[in-house]
Amino acid sequence: MLGSLRFRSPEFELLAHLTKENWKRALDFADRMQLTLALGLTCRERLPEWVRARIDRDLGKNAERWQRIKGEYGELARAFEAAGLEFAVLKGFAHCPLFVDHPSHRWQADIDALFEREEALKAYDIALGLGYEPLIRDDPHPIDHLPTLVRKTGWEWRGDFFDVQIPTSLELHFRLWDAETERFGAEGVEEFRARRQTQLVDGICFTGLDPVDQIGNAALHMLRHLLRGSLRLSHAYELARMLHHAAEDAALWAHWREVHAAPLRRLEAICFALAARWFDCRLPDAAQEAIAELPSEAARWLETYSDSPVEGKFHPNKDELWLHWSLLDSPGARLAVLWRRLVPGKLPGPADAVNIPASQLTWRIRWRARRRYMLYATSRVLYHLRTLAPTAVSAVRWFLAGTGLGAQYWRFFFAEGFFDFGMFIFVILYNLYLLQLGFRENFIGQVASAMTSGALVGSIVAALAIQRFGLRRSLLVCFSLTALISALRAYATLWPALLGLAFAAGVTSSAWAVAFSPAIAHLTNQRNRARGFSFASSAGIAIGVLGGQAAGRLPGWLTRLNWAHSTIDAYREALLAGCAMVALAIWVFAGVSMDAAPAHEARKLRRPSPLVVRFLIAMAVWNLGTGALNPFFNVFFSRHVHLPVVQIGTVFSIAQLAQVGAILAAPAVFRRFGLARGISGMQLATGLTVIGLAAAGGAVWTAAGYSAYMMAQYMSEPGMFTLLMEGVEVPERGSASALNFLVSFAAQAVAAAAAGEALARFGYRPVFLAAAAICVAAGLLFRVLLARPKPDAPSSP
Repeated sequence: MLGSLRFRSPEFELLAHLTKENWKRALDFADRMQLTLALGLTCRERLPEWVRARIDRDLGKNAERWQRIKGEYGELARAFEAAGLEFAVLKGFAHCPLFVDHPSHRWQADIDALFEREEALKAYDIALGLGYEPLIRDDPHPIDHLPTLVRKTGWEWRGDFFDVQIPTSLELHFRLWDAETERFGAEGVEEFRARRQTQLVDGICFTGLDPVDQIGNAALHMLRHLLRGSLRLSHAYELARMLHHAAEDAALWAHWREVHAAPLRRLEAICFALAARWFDCRLPDAAQEAIAELPSEAARWLETYSDSPVEGKFHPNKDELWLHWSLLDSPGARLAVLWRRLVPGKLPGPADAVNIPASQLTWRIRWRARRRYMLYATSRVLYHLRTLAPTAVSAVRWFLAGTGLGAQYWRFFFAEGFFDFGMFIFVILYNLYLLQLGFRENFIGQVASAMTSGALVGSIVAALAIQRFGLRRSLLVCFSLTALISALRAYATLWPALLGLAFAAGVTSSAWAVAFSPAIAHLTNQRNRARGFSFASSAGIAIGVLGGQAAGRLPGWLTRLNWAHSTIDAYREALLAGCAMVALAIWVFAGVSMDAAPAHEARKLRRPSPLVVRFLIAMAVWNLGTGALNPFFNVFFSRHVHLPVVQIGTVFSIAQLAQVGAILAAPAVFRRFGLARGISGMQLATGLTVIGLAAAGGAVWTAAGYSAYMMAQYMSEPGMFTLLMEGVEVPERGSASALNFLVSFAAQAVAAAAAGEALARFGYRPVFLAAAAICVAAGLLFRVLLARPKPDAPSSP
């Protein structure tokens, strides 16, 4: 039906296919959207005889009703003018002829008049003296006008929108925009009243708004209802009609551009764009320019959700929330609007018997009114509950699209989530599993060294595989073999097998480390690459919060469920659960589309540039420092601090949660100080936190020291990735990433083996102090080698 009301491309042929039942539903929809009269006037010759007859009757009743409204308005106007009150008529018949050719062709339920605030109160008292009463006493809902007034004639709703006896309500406005509720202003709207002018419509002489202000008020009225989820499509249809017929009125639109400030024109342009999309009207040049100048977020909403208000009439949604969100500046305002729309703070008004005087309210009428109110209130509660899930889905769609990152990036992102979640469980529990088998720090250091040695070899293999088979196939193999070998590690108990499988795990999992940066670089562009790295890095750490909680509790859960009959069994089954999560990453990642294998001549490791050599020297020292600590964090808390596994998981989760904020804050640091200086400062801070960790006593202070250490350590990670990726040409990214991890893994292997032996002989404090000194040295190297000579300035993450 809506297609038949399009101005430039009406789809009349669709009407011929409607059955009688479809027509009944269409007319019911048109009545509720106040489009029935427009349908009859526009498509009369194309309507079935019974539909045409019904709308002709509606037009006749509406013409009779208009004569009643003329009389009621005249009575009110004389009373207000006698009291010296100046006002302007809004909407209704004041929309003629700009929005509709004749008042009898427009459904009108009320008379709206704009006063100064004090004069509105005087007009309210005058209306009470004329027999008007508040529609709802102590009505909490009116915001832009005083409580709605009506003469309570005893009329009751009988399902006829064009009932001639429907009482005409009176709304006395004291403003045209409620900035307190909407949380943003409409600049210049307060000037509308000063530009009011005398008009003549069908024999009535009245004061109305200037035509350009009528346009502004109509658009703001539509926008208000749009943002509150109560839009009637007639609001947009009348606006579209005005735009279509006034498209060539150059003087009107020149005046509009002159008196309406740019911020107000932007709000109007949102409604112009929606009206044009829904009803295909012509647009004046001034309106097109205003739409083209919309802020990027508002334009993105129109591109993504412009059909949602219409779809919401059939499938409830609250997608207009994100338009409202885009028009607000402060987080507080956004949260207030979000809360108001998701959890309304006011009950709906009465749904029945509102036009019956109190003296005529029998117990039957009161009971019926209460019953209908309960049904209506329940329907509103159910509506809000029904829209929670669609709103959550649209929020994800809106905010993910707002990052500028495509669908392929987000599929990779979620595959990373499954992989990281499973590996966090495995890493947190594996050393504790080795402790259960009777091994100590020296052997655990050997296992960590074997794994990083395997990763060192795997870095070369991974780089060649990526160049030969491409990123996608290499990562699929990586996920598959990592899940398989990790499961075998959970069953091995003899030291040769443990060391051999640790080496194999390093080889297979290294493809993930090598491919991570090139994959992000491939799935992003220059504008959003830093954001892509920050999201992926911070999300990986955030998933560690869940991984820590799951790892700490899985052994206990499995024991209580009788799925494990010993502590070793509980750890083993928990490790296998982690492997299962890694396997899920295969399924998610299978849908990612990435690069094909490059040409044969590109299949070789490239000679590193001087920048990369300097970067690798600093990275080697950095990994010697952190590699002496990271493999032993769980053993440290178990043997030195004496925490149970549940608390170890909690400490890990807290540290991961702290890292999220640190990494998301990192771009601001890099913008302020530059990449090299920012990385150097974070590494110096890491050394200081290790000193604090060595000096800490007690579980709480030690946990706090570990969180600070992890924050400072990983805050530099997005900067290091960005510095390396933007310091080389695109064909060299795979090789540079492989060399980076080759050096990193070599340093970590040496550090893990040496630290394991040192921990067994000297304890934790001396080893921690030595590691702190190495981290400080790494920070100085990054500052010296990468800031002097200064490389080409890369973009900050």
